[in-house]
Order: sequence, then C-alpha cells, then structure tokens
Amino acid sequence: MKDSINIPFETIEQSISERFELIAGKFPDHQAISDHEGTLTYSELNRMANILAMKLSDKPAPQRQVAVFLSYGKKQFIAIMGILKAGFAYVPIDTAWPAHRIAYTLKDSGASAIITDYENQGQVRALAGASRIINFDEPDLSGDPGNPAVKPKPDDVIHILYTSGSTADPKGVYSSHRNQMHFVKRFTEYLNITPADTFAYYFSLGFSAHAMPSLGILLNGGTLVMYDLKKRGFPGLDDFFQEKGVTICLMIPSVLRHFRSTLKEGFKFRKLRTLLIGGETLYFSDIKQIRPFLRKNTEIINIYASTELFLACAYRIRQETILKQNIIPIGFPVDGMQIDIMDGNGNVCKTGEIGEMSITSRYTALGYWNNPELTMQDYRKDGEITVFSSRDLAFRHADGSVVHVGRKDAMVKIRGQRVDLGEIENTLLANANIQEVAVALKEDPTGNKVLVGYFVGGPGKEVKLEEVRNSLVRRLPDYMIPRFLVSLDSLPSTITGKTDYRSLPDPEWEQMNEAQDKVKQAANPVEAQLTAIFEKHLETHPIGTDENILRAGYDSLKLFVAFDTIEKHFKMKLDLNSFVANPTIEELASIITRHQKAN
Repeated sequence: MKDSINIPFETIEQSISERFELIAGKFPDHQAISDHEGTLTYSELNRMANILAMKLSDKPAPQRQVAVFLSYGKKQFIAIMGILKAGFAYVPIDTAWPAHRIAYTLKDSGASAIITDYENQGQVRALAGASRIINFDEPDLSGDPGNPAVKPKPDDVIHILYTSGSTADPKGVYSSHRNQMHFVKRFTEYLNITPADTFAYYFSLGFSAHAMPSLGILLNGGTLVMYDLKKRGFPGLDDFFQEKGVTICLMIPSVLRHFRSTLKEGFKFRKLRTLLIGGETLYFSDIKQIRPFLRKNTEIINIYASTELFLACAYRIRQETILKQNIIPIGFPVDGMQIDIMDGNGNVCKTGEIGEMSITSRYTALGYWNNPELTMQDYRKDGEITVFSSRDLAFRHADGSVVHVGRKDAMVKIRGQRVDLGEIENTLLANANIQEVAVALKEDPTGNKVLVGYFVGGPGKEVKLEEVRNSLVRRLPDYMIPRFLVSLDSLPSTITGKTDYRSLPDPEWEQMNEAQDKVKQAANPVEAQLTAIFEKHLETHPIGTDENILRAGYDSLKLFVAFDTIEKHFKMKLDLNSFVANPTIEELASIITRHQKAN
C-alpha cells in the first residue's frame, strides 16, 4: 500500500537529482512510470539513469547541455534523470518539430551531446553538426553502478526550454535546480501530492509544461502514466483514466473540450480528485460541460503558469464554488509569488482596471539563453528578487482574485475601442453545438481590418450560422462582432497544442465577393435611394435589399446617421418599431411608400 502522506521538502538547497535519489531510496518498489511498453519501478528508473549518467560522463564535454531527442515513452525520463545525475542540463526536443526549429535549438543551446534512439538517429545525424550522438538503444542498461559521485549545485542550470518567441525563432528559457525545486515544493503543497497519486501524462517533451506533472509526481513517489495522445487520439483516453486510476491530470482548455466531446453520457471519472486546467483562458461553459463527468468531490483548479515561472497563481473550484463571471479567475498567488497589475505608467491598477501582470519572486527562471537584451527587458533584478514582466493582461476582482484576459498582443482596437478577442471567443462558445473557437483580426484585400470568427462544431452537431450571429448580436456591442464567421474541421495548433492564431486561414474573399455580386438589387426608385444611403454611411458595397440591415458587423453609430439621412431625404419621421421585425431595405421602402401615399 502506497504511503498517502506527502514527503516534506526539508530544503530546496539541493538538486533535482538528489531529491529523486531520496525518493527512489524510500520507495524502491513503487511504480514510477508506465507507458505502452511497460512499467518501471523507482529503483529501476534510478538504476538506468545511473548507467546513462556514467555513459555521459565518460568523455569530457565543452558544454554542459545535452539534448533529448527520443520517441515518446518512459525512456525520455530515464534520459532526463541521467543527464541531471551527470551534472548536465537537459534540452528537450520534440521529434515532430520542423527541421529548422530542431537545428536552431541544437545550435542555440550549444548542446554537446544528443541522446536519441534507433527510430530517430537518421534525422539526428543530419542535424547534429559536431554534437556527440548517444544512442539510447545501444548502451547496456543492466547492472548498477550506483548513484554518481557528481552532485549538481542548487545554482546549476537544470534545463533550457524552447518556446515560441515574438520573432521567427524560438527563445530558450533556462532555470536552476533551486528554482525548480521550489516550483515542485509549491506545486506539491498546493495539490497535496502524495505517493498514492497517479498523474496522467500525454504531453510532448517539447511542451514546457512537461516538467509540471513529471517532476511533480516523480519527486514525490507517485506514478506517472503516459498516454501517446498523438498516436492514440482522444477515443480511449477515458478508459485509460479508469484503467490507470488517474487521480490528477493537467489539461489545456482546448484539449479539455476535445476530450469532453468524446465522453459518453453517464461516464464518471472514478478516481480523479484534481483536474488542473491552464495555458489558455478558461470559461464558465467549460466548467459547466465537464462537471457532469466528475465526482462531487473532484476539485477543479484553474492555474496560471508559464515557462518563466511555472506555477504562479491558482484558483480552486469546488462543488460549492459560485462562479459569477464568464471568464474563470486564475485566482491568487501561490507561495513565493507576488503579483501586481500595472498600468502603462508603472502604477498599480485599481480594482477592475486592466493592466500587465508583474510577478515578483526569488524563484523565476534565470532568463533567456543567449539573449541578454530580452532577459534585461523582461527580468528586472533587485538583489535576490526578480520582477518579471509577463506581457499578460489581467485585472483584480474586489476579493483580490486575478482574472487573466489575454496577452498584450491579443488586444486589438476596433473603431477606437479596445477589444479583448477572448471575450468574443467566450461568447461564441455559448453555443452548445460549438466545440472550439478562435477570433482574429484580419486584413481584407482592400486593406480594411475586419474581425473573423472561426469555429469547430462538436461531433455530430449542426451549427447554424444565423443562430451564431444572432447570439453575438444579443450579447456583444456591434464593434466586437466578427464580420465573417468561418467553419473549420479543426483549428490549427502550435507544437504545444494551443491554438495557432498565426495559421488561421483568411476567409475566401473572392467567394464572398461573388456571393455579394448575387445580392438582390433594388426593384424601385425608393429601394435604390435607400440602398445608396446605406452603402454610403455603412461603408459597405453592395447591400442587398433583402439583407438584414441590423446584422452583425455594422456600426450602430453609422446606422443612426443613415436613418437620420433617410428621414431628412424623405422628409418624414420613421417609426422603426415595425421595421425591427423585418429590418431590410425592402421593408423600409414599403414603410416610406405607404407614408408617401397617405400624405
């Protein structure tokens, strides 16, 4: 029977490998990792990591960075632990990355060695340059040389994690053993992780969040169960959770929506005690739709974490929690983190005022590898304290909880108004037949900036565009309503599984123009005059006489000006009550014609 009491962190002034060796010595026969090929106990994982560490140490290396380029499975974590035990820093690489990204990562990190396997060694040989190649499948992993005498220091670099940058090339975030130890400590204590826990793992190694479940569970004596989501897909993931007795999992909201759509009515997660959600904005509709599949005492925790900080903020949602807003808060800072929300002048924002999140801590990442300018820009040092500029926008509720509203670059201006694209996405998700959404600001062929909404319907669900548009009209001001709605089979995603906004396709402008050429033409002089007025003031051409003039995308102020012009032109006061029921040029022309005949 596994120990259900967590193992306290007596100190964080040690290395990750030292903490792991302590756990492996305390729980040698506990299951550490399982994948599709089998399981490893802690003693087996420790022994294999020791052998790999010895292999790495048998030749002097000019650099202390080692890349991990292995197929999905438990050998990835044998490699990571072996690298750390040898006193090196690991550089995780997803084998599915494009060749350019892989080559850039190897060069920028300065990796002196690459650990790979038979499946990937051909690709590695083509990209490795002068780096030493170690084939994981060749070393004899039998025997036990014992724990290495090398003991990494708390200040030593543990890894370089490459994430998307604002330029074409990714940026490498590097951190120390001490700071990662503090992350594991606050993660453990916030979730109360014990050796009895089983953490579901289905992430790519190239995803910076891989360290959250892996270190969080392996440094506490629990079990990491691996599921190859890319190969096996969402159908079957529910059975995996039940079979493995998963107690904790971490999901991105977009992944959660996919998973939820595959769950059958009446399904319940039998063992799941904590559902962690992070990486994207979480909405009330997400909670509402997953709740029926959870036990009453299952806790949902919305977290804010980043490669530069790992866990920084969290919000607990229990059965009795009353949610009063559409966007779920990211909550309150965890131990060792201070969060301030600053305006553009460097002043702390008032309650409810949106600003940039500034995080102060002793335990942030150390900076961006080989990029001192960006490091100085985002990391401001004050002795042992670091103030990190997150580029994330948020505001505080009156209770002090923090609400994340998006990245600074996700805020756009429409007609002089600041628009949060996340709010529009949340409104689109209110349609029960829609599974995924994205909203982007696009430039049409004439140079006009227009909002485009993208959506993916749920399996077997029919999404009616008119219903979606009407819902938007009822809930949003006109300047926030996408001019075009595009249905997709799936949203493009980044290598980390998040929505890739840069790859959202442009609407098919030419087809839309062809459709516009088929609009219903004016049938009489009054309709022609009204059409000319609306096209002029709404700055849209052409407008069909049977088109809903109040439809989404038109500026209400411009509509008022158009109606004022119509009243002056026809020298009459419009009664718009009857017009609202059928807001077309045809109907308005009929109202005007009846008025002219009556007078």
